[in-house]
Amino acid sequence: MSTAHSREAELLTLGVLMAGVAALALSDFVSPIYWSLPVIAAVLRVWRGSRFALSEMHASFIGWFGFLWVGLELILGRAWVVAFTDFLLILALAVTIESATPRNHLHRMLTGLFLMLAGAVLTDSVLYAIPLVALMWFIWRAASCLYGLEQVGGNLPIPSVRQDMQSSSIMIIITLSLFLLLPRFDIQSKLQPTQPRMATTGFSDEVKLGDFARDLDSTVVMRIESLDADRRHFKQQIMNHYWRGVVLSQYQHHAWKQRSSQKTRTWLAEQDVTMHKIQPRSIQIALFREASDHPYIMLPNGLTHMNPLHRDSFQDDLGQFHFTQSPNRRLRLVMQLAPQNHTSDIQIASDIPPQGDEKSQRVPQAIQDWIKDRIAPNTPAKQALQQLNQTLHGWTYDLHAKLDPKAPLASFIQMQRGHCELYASTLALAARSLGIPARIVNGYFGGEWNDTGHFLIIRQQHAHSWVEVWLNDHWQRMDPTPASRWQLTNIQFPVWDQVWETVKLTWYRYILEFQNQDREALFKSLIHGLKILLPWLILCLIGGFVVYHLYQKVSKYRKTIHLNRHQYVIDAWLLQHGIKRESFEPLSRIETPQHINPKNWSAWVQRWEKDVYQQKPLPRIRYLKKQLKTLES
Repeated sequence: MSTAHSREAELLTLGVLMAGVAALALSDFVSPIYWSLPVIAAVLRVWRGSRFALSEMHASFIGWFGFLWVGLELILGRAWVVAFTDFLLILALAVTIESATPRNHLHRMLTGLFLMLAGAVLTDSVLYAIPLVALMWFIWRAASCLYGLEQVGGNLPIPSVRQDMQSSSIMIIITLSLFLLLPRFDIQSKLQPTQPRMATTGFSDEVKLGDFARDLDSTVVMRIESLDADRRHFKQQIMNHYWRGVVLSQYQHHAWKQRSSQKTRTWLAEQDVTMHKIQPRSIQIALFREASDHPYIMLPNGLTHMNPLHRDSFQDDLGQFHFTQSPNRRLRLVMQLAPQNHTSDIQIASDIPPQGDEKSQRVPQAIQDWIKDRIAPNTPAKQALQQLNQTLHGWTYDLHAKLDPKAPLASFIQMQRGHCELYASTLALAARSLGIPARIVNGYFGGEWNDTGHFLIIRQQHAHSWVEVWLNDHWQRMDPTPASRWQLTNIQFPVWDQVWETVKLTWYRYILEFQNQDREALFKSLIHGLKILLPWLILCLIGGFVVYHLYQKVSKYRKTIHLNRHQYVIDAWLLQHGIKRESFEPLSRIETPQHINPKNWSAWVQRWEKDVYQQKPLPRIRYLKKQLKTLES
């Protein structure tokens, strides 16, 4: 194998390996320390060439070290799938810096394939398609380079990209089709016992005061689309919903915590979840929850019904809804919501009276002093709470307000500016000071409407805190946060972002989720579209067939006329030199014209007949006359 050929094989097999590393790096379970090492080694290998290499024996030491290290990880309790991927990445490092031999090229290709298989199991990102296509492309080209695919003898120079495009494109299409059609296995359940939960801000049993919903994080949390045929009013119905999550009631001066809760309702797997009586005009939605490990389900106000879940779930006396065991990291939930004008404050059974911490009187002195300054004596508690709520609405919303860490609420009241958690905490503690049980709810509010895909996006920047107070023997929602909060966003290019989020939702729905009803709906819509377009497709095919044949006939006729004009010029030139040629007689059969060099005449005749018989474009008449005149000289 030549030096240039060996260098090309080196780059192609490195491409196979790095595509597999990229697929695994997209998962949430692989540490960047592991996948960055082979990437750095590959960059150095491309830069330094074969000078940056180890012998096969020394490279095998790295592989054996990875094997022993993974065994130690398993003993320490690391999930077997993640430990296996760690070993593959250490092995990728070894074959990256191993000397360029045919055996190492094979090692790289096999390791890249195993990395891609592991990435298919662990990766939730839509970007997984990119390294998959890249790997298929590189492996096809590398195999052609190393083993001479479809070439006699093998080890022949690799064909050009243009020549190889058709075969490799067909192979890539077949690979992607298999990826779409083959089932995906549920390996996530084997990861959950040993993988730490992703502590999504605010959805834990303790939140430090001033930490929740303070950043404009554009990370998508949920996508919500309509399943009803009529989607014209979906935007009006779905916007401005509160998505109720975690309830925090224990105030500990610098933090809110959950109190111990008790199960009030339990739903078994494959059982309908009914919250309220289903309204006759309710809307049906599909909620796609992004990859997350917290067990809570965000419940929108107005929820009446959820389709059966795949795991046991329950609702506690705080109104929280969560799974008994960790769910799949990505969820698709089908819900029914009551119309907006029938939407209640709390969409759950809320007749359980307050307990313990909801009635706690541990209220900072700064809030008690603030109430005395704002509320007249002998004002009814309910009226006083409404006045305090209106007062907070008039303050300034500020994500970057500098609080005194020793007395955050006191500094908030003094500055009269802060973010939603401070507003909710102040109102909840003020309600307790007035003798009204209250608690904090962390969840989401509103959302961002996607005009491209016609669905709602809930981002981390829509995380919100509000208050539930016990009035008239049930829990009622109160939100003291100023409306200016919802004018803030961190989306830089909204148009492109909408298109990208639409692509990702399509990917999640029809590829990653593999919901049978969605696949059936997709096929039905395709068949329905084909029925509508079939007559037009047939007409287009017939029209294209007719136009093509007419074009062929016209082209042949024009070429015949074109050739006859050229033959007329040649025959006229021959007559000038004393030769009369029959129309069927080829030029190579006639004698050399007078006063013409035989060698030049023979060369010109060969070129002319070659152009005619191979159907190459004929020269212009003016250029032909110039050629014949050149023969005379």
